[in-house]
Amino acid sequence: MSWHGIYPILYAFWGEDGRLDRAAMARQVDYCIANGAHGLAVLGLVTEVHKMDVNERLHLVEMVGDMIAGRVPYAVTVAEPSTEGQIAFARSAAAAGADWVILQPPPVKGTSQADLIRFFGTVADAVDVDVAVQNNPVNLDVSLSADGLVALNRAHPNIRILKGEGWSVDIDRAIAGSDGAFAVFGGHGGIEFPALLQSGGAGLIPAPDFLPAQVAMYEMWRDGRTADALDIHRRLLPAIVFMSRSVPGMLCYGKRLFAAQADIDIRAERAPFKAPSDFGLEQVAGFAEDIRTAVKTSGPHAAALSAAAQG
Repeated sequence: MSWHGIYPILYAFWGEDGRLDRAAMARQVDYCIANGAHGLAVLGLVTEVHKMDVNERLHLVEMVGDMIAGRVPYAVTVAEPSTEGQIAFARSAAAAGADWVILQPPPVKGTSQADLIRFFGTVADAVDVDVAVQNNPVNLDVSLSADGLVALNRAHPNIRILKGEGWSVDIDRAIAGSDGAFAVFGGHGGIEFPALLQSGGAGLIPAPDFLPAQVAMYEMWRDGRTADALDIHRRLLPAIVFMSRSVPGMLCYGKRLFAAQADIDIRAERAPFKAPSDFGLEQVAGFAEDIRTAVKTSGPHAAALSAAAQG
């Protein structure tokens, strides 16, 4: 498979009983697929993975895999701190329908590049699905150089996807330096999405807040309509920057921005959480209008985008 496109990483919606709201999660999955997602991903920060124990994470992986039912590819982040833990979790994800897994590096400062290659390689050799590594030299304690990525891929060919969340200049260097060995997906909400595409990136793993518009941007770029794609990006950028200021802010306001589009009722939150302010909700209302304006564009995507933006 050639992995590419927009893979929204799902929010966690909670019920009043403190557990995941299955109906809301199913609504989210169906909305994303109906609005053009090329795949779905779970267990990033917007999934509130830091608020779940391992059993809850496994339950979510299985539940979403059942909801997707093979309609689109499925990617699962694996962040267990040991190779044994990552192998077990990755195998469980594959059994639940994951087509590829995203391995996070162990949270140990000072880990050498050789040790990191050994860590990722040991996990990759033990699973039967394609593997991505999360390489974020800006926010993670350890990362790989372009040469390290090439060495990793040559020794372990099923490691052929990269989730690169650093600065676009660093991602471009990794793409060029790894000689096309990886399908590179960006993150950070798509704040530098056009730069990622220009450097040869394969796609984006954002929150689903701007899904219809970002799907349109991706398809326009592939069709050579770069000016139209850039116009949509410029219109969305203030909202993307607002949502990217902090994880608690994104979980507060980004989730509400998305829920309004997908007609999902936020019934409860899992502590600790940030409560919205009246000012913040006013900003979200303005961003919703920005999305509606952004998708009123000419071309084959206009009708579907306008319908999606109206919720």
